[in-house]
Amino acid sequence: MRNSNIIKLFVLIVLVSIANSQGYLQPPQWWNERVEAGNLLSISNGEQEPTNYLMTNVGNGYVAFVIGGELIYVGGVYNGPAINLGNANHLPSHRAGIPNFQNIEISNAQFQYAGLDIENATYTRVYSIPSSPSTIVKQVFYAHQKIRNILVQEIEIDNSQSSSDVTLQLEVVGINLTANVDFNILNLTSSQFTGNDYQLYNLTIKVPEVNFMTSVAVTTTTVPQSITIKGGEKKKHHYITSFLTNIETKDYIEGSLDIYKTSYLLADLLMKSHLDEWKKIWISGIEVGGDSHLQQVVNSSLYYLFSSIRDDWSYGISPGGLASDGYNGHSFWDTETWMLPPILLLNPKVVRDCLLQYRINNLPGAHEKALSYKSNNYTGYMFPWESAFTGIEVCPTFAPTGILEQHITADIALAMRQYYYLTGDLDWLIDYGYKALKGIAEFWASRVEYDQLTQQYSINTIIPPDEYAVGVNNSVYTNVAVKMTFEWVIEAATLVNDTENIPLEHWSSIANGLVILFDETNQWHPEYQGYNGETIKQADVVLLGFPLMYNMSKDVRKNDLIYYEAVTTNSGPAMTYSMHTVAWLELESLENATKQWFRSYNNCNNSPFLVWTETPTGGAVNFATGMGGFLQGLMFGYGGLRIHEGNLDFYPQLPEGTTSLKIRSMNYVGSTFNVGWNQSTITFEMLTFNPSVYLILLSTEYDNIVLNTLTPIYLTSGNKFKIYFNNN
Repeated sequence: MRNSNIIKLFVLIVLVSIANSQGYLQPPQWWNERVEAGNLLSISNGEQEPTNYLMTNVGNGYVAFVIGGELIYVGGVYNGPAINLGNANHLPSHRAGIPNFQNIEISNAQFQYAGLDIENATYTRVYSIPSSPSTIVKQVFYAHQKIRNILVQEIEIDNSQSSSDVTLQLEVVGINLTANVDFNILNLTSSQFTGNDYQLYNLTIKVPEVNFMTSVAVTTTTVPQSITIKGGEKKKHHYITSFLTNIETKDYIEGSLDIYKTSYLLADLLMKSHLDEWKKIWISGIEVGGDSHLQQVVNSSLYYLFSSIRDDWSYGISPGGLASDGYNGHSFWDTETWMLPPILLLNPKVVRDCLLQYRINNLPGAHEKALSYKSNNYTGYMFPWESAFTGIEVCPTFAPTGILEQHITADIALAMRQYYYLTGDLDWLIDYGYKALKGIAEFWASRVEYDQLTQQYSINTIIPPDEYAVGVNNSVYTNVAVKMTFEWVIEAATLVNDTENIPLEHWSSIANGLVILFDETNQWHPEYQGYNGETIKQADVVLLGFPLMYNMSKDVRKNDLIYYEAVTTNSGPAMTYSMHTVAWLELESLENATKQWFRSYNNCNNSPFLVWTETPTGGAVNFATGMGGFLQGLMFGYGGLRIHEGNLDFYPQLPEGTTSLKIRSMNYVGSTFNVGWNQSTITFEMLTFNPSVYLILLSTEYDNIVLNTLTPIYLTSGNKFKIYFNNN
């Protein structure tokens, strides 16, 4: 890894030398400092922007697009039927692509350098003008974080060092309003506002998922063919596109126009309010010392995740994020198992109001799916393997996963447990979560099969996380997740005082009587009934240790890990290696963890903007699932963090090549704190306090210290410690 970095540095030095000889404009010093700090990803010195496949994006959780791409996506806006019978001309429900009115090219400018400012959530291109060498043009793209319904582009021309006028030639590329696959597009008006032309469109999807015809009103600045700046002047032009859907209001057309006009009047203030909102997001984060590349991967992964979700728009997150139609923009188990945990530690509000609320909003669809298995008499809430706008199953019918991959229903329940354990949010559990949990338990109670002979419960004919295994019985991962689901629902019923209204004894019997496969002779867990060493697609049994935290000895944990590492395909998704990293760190084998750790984020190194691919050779882009797994490797692996009922456990360690790590402004039961560590010292520092509870730190060095001051507490590195709470 170090040799690879030395080679990259040598190549960069050579490129800079060549670039300087060819007269490329160099980024300023502040730009390079932000790159080194991990806050900016840059291309310069003659490098060209990557193809759309590996290009970066801007987004705000409501609207997003790939820079240079031809389509914009709004969260929750899908086109196509829920049921797809495999006809290529009969597309399934998928993200509906809006023409990218922000895709402006400056045809007579020469590209010099560009960068994704991760901290500020902007993408900037810098150009020179061949006919006027002293003129500099900056083109800045962003999805406004505070005003969710607008995209903004600023084109700033600095012609102050020239005495001659300069004209820029502009073109919006890739726009075809008559041949759009997803929308029927009606141009409602072309008009002027404050001396600038704009256009107003009404876009209506062509095929609904069920029966609701989603429409989007789009108001966008008319882009002129050219703009001229006088010699000695510096000027900034704003190009704004606003979106409003009939999901939000029946007056969406008038609303889109109002948002556009208001935003245009405030154009000079938009950047500041956008940056202020992102500062709030970055209050929480992860700091890496000694490895600037790893810091870039951490920051960009967090940026790509947070730019795909927001707490006032509850439409989940797909494996490719909001700027992509990868996997049709559907939500899978990826949300709860891979992406949610690291987001939860840093921003529990967006987990509650976006990710979990998406599931709660779609309980009718989950119930409909359960009832669709008519011959099985299922009931309760059976969440679809793939969901989109309505929350009903939208997995293509030619894929068996939509019928058989059912562990997602347990995954969602356990994500709700994780949220409750971290926040102690009893009001949410009473008002929202418990209803979903109770229905989930009702589904699993109708799903299990009881064997009178063995007096055990089985779950047959399913697909486990290892999707190479189709139609197997008693997946050990599925059965353990279901067992824990019943235990959690019974606990939740106690918390909300509803134990008299559930079949407590029956549910307890299922939890205690589910088949949990285990080879007593060899001390390991077979993946499913009849498993015989077949190659597996991705992490499956190793997930018993984490995130499920199923009780087992270290020897069994190690046996599972060694066995399944050897039979896992090398062409599977990236998050497998993150879970192997977590497992080896749990077993205190730093050397083995390091081998898996570098593999866990290798799939983002093919792009200068650290755009993730699903597998080493491609797959879904930009793979948010892999980002979530990677961040778990850092926080739950090298941080040794575990969320339990009533406490958090930590066992901090350092990845190879780093000098320090810090989880900044982590949330726990309404309080926030920093946890940082280096080779010698662990530093724990309270930031804010929940007056209703007080936190207590317990370690081998300190016995029950009440954390009621801002004074840091120092522990010796290598120590494990616990944070728990008591009510005031």
